[in-house]
Amino acid sequence: MILIYEREVPESVRAASPTVIEAHLRLPRQIAETGGRILAGNAMRPASTAVSVRDNTLTGGSLAEGAHSLAGYFIVEASDLDHAVWIGRMIPVADGWIEVRPLLLD
Repeated sequence: MILIYEREVPESVRAASPTVIEAHLRLPRQIAETGGRILAGNAMRPASTAVSVRDNTLTGGSLAEGAHSLAGYFIVEASDLDHAVWIGRMIPVADGWIEVRPLLLD
C-alpha cells in the first residue's frame, strides 16, 4: 500500500493542483511500464471531515497529530518491496511525502 501525506488536503479535485492531477492521470501507464499495477486507490477529503472513534467515543476530525495528514492511497501490485518503493517514488505530492507499507495478507 502506498500512502500519500500532504500538508494541505484539497476540499475537491477541482481545488487540487492541476500539475499534480495531470501527473496522477499518467500514473497507471507509468506504473504498468515497470511491470506493476494499481489495484485500487482514492484521494481523501481533509482530516477535518473525519470522525474518529477511540474507546467507543466519537471525536470530530482525525486523532493523528502533525502538520501533514493522510491525503490518499494506492494499493499496488509489485514484484517485491523494492519495486513498490520504486512505484512510490513516481507518485507526485504537492507538499508532503509517500509511505510504502506492505499489507498483512496471511
